[in-house]
Amino acid sequence: MATVPRNKGSYAQRKGGGYQVKYPLGWSEQKKKYDEYREDVGSEAEAIALIKAINDFVYHGADPTEVPAWRSGKKAEEACATMTVSEFAEEFIGTRERQRKVEARTIESDRECFRRIEPYIGKMLVTAVTARDIDLAYARMRSDGPDNLGGRAYSGTTLQKTHAFLAMMFGKAVDYDYIAKNPMAKVERPRRDTPEKRELTQEQAQALYDAIVGGPLEAKPVGVLLCMFCGLRMSEMLALKWSDYSGGSLSVTKSLQRERQAFKPTKNGEDRTVPCPPPLIAVLAEWRALQRAWYEAHGLEWSADAPIVNSRVGNHTLQRSFGKWFAEARKRYPVPDDFTVHGLRHTFVTFLDRDCQVDSTTTKSMSGHKDESAFHIYTHTNDESRRKAALALGSMIAPDPDAARCLNCKLWTMSPLDATKGACWADADAPAVTGAVELCARERFAMRMSA
Repeated sequence: MATVPRNKGSYAQRKGGGYQVKYPLGWSEQKKKYDEYREDVGSEAEAIALIKAINDFVYHGADPTEVPAWRSGKKAEEACATMTVSEFAEEFIGTRERQRKVEARTIESDRECFRRIEPYIGKMLVTAVTARDIDLAYARMRSDGPDNLGGRAYSGTTLQKTHAFLAMMFGKAVDYDYIAKNPMAKVERPRRDTPEKRELTQEQAQALYDAIVGGPLEAKPVGVLLCMFCGLRMSEMLALKWSDYSGGSLSVTKSLQRERQAFKPTKNGEDRTVPCPPPLIAVLAEWRALQRAWYEAHGLEWSADAPIVNSRVGNHTLQRSFGKWFAEARKRYPVPDDFTVHGLRHTFVTFLDRDCQVDSTTTKSMSGHKDESAFHIYTHTNDESRRKAALALGSMIAPDPDAARCLNCKLWTMSPLDATKGACWADADAPAVTGAVELCARERFAMRMSA
């Protein structure tokens, strides 16, 4: 151990290279022993300079026990003096990944969020970033001009995700004493501007089902029915094996990784059991027999470990492949041109919540939603539902059972465009347009409550 004249402490060369400095801190009541501060440096000159700096710190009035905290702050200050935003982002994301407190998909999302804004602030020092820099970066990311370095204009919804990541990252920089305040505190949060994912109408859902079962069953269309009837995420549907299907129910315990034949936990990390409606049970029975025959014809061994939605070579279909197929298939299916696979999940939740009047606890348990805010993103209503709700409320608050008005009749159907008009089906061969509050003129009145 070497010392520095007229200074406390010592240093020694380490076997792996570099030097370690030791400085005595005195008796520690907490540890019940004499304590010391240790710090590694790169060279002997740095070791000598560090010992002198610590002694100078204590000489000017500091207590030796304050040395660790002081050095921690100094190291943070020295580190961030030359640390770029890109370097800190890698440190921050890497630490989150090693802690294993979040899912791998979250780490992937973190990196994607930073990649969007990295061209604008990545080379800046962490200590130099201001709210103005972030605002300018957002403006450039939103533009279609040459100052957009990402190649395309990002939506406000996408920027909102990047904003949340940056706020978290710079918040941690404050915790590390790299910076004094979070520059994101004065940056306005981008507004969500992408259209809400739409659900299918009952007529569209029925037509989609008829289109799929009306022709020869194939793997990917069966996947569509699994998503629509059971509210599965695409990754959950693609991960299903026949061993996950028993007694007319699906055990949803995993999801398929984006571009690999490997599994990961479900999005909320929880398993669930989803009962299949009878029409889907019939489809799965037929599909299992067809799939077994296909495996045998292609020299493959079928077992309960076979994926329900198989690829051309018999393994699991990857998300990219299924997404590309659906983008083409929807052109011949009775769905909107911009409808997505995830819209099937919205359809499932909406139908249960709105049309089947299933309680939200049951719906959430079937769809795998963990919190209320996420669940409500998937519940939709429409003008017809709102009008029917208003009529029901009126009937409840001011019931008039003796009035034979058309809106009370089970033979009368409300117009989807005008709540005051509808069609009377008392004569099925010649339906008549009537007003909602008109009295029945056909003597075929039938109260809903007695139907």
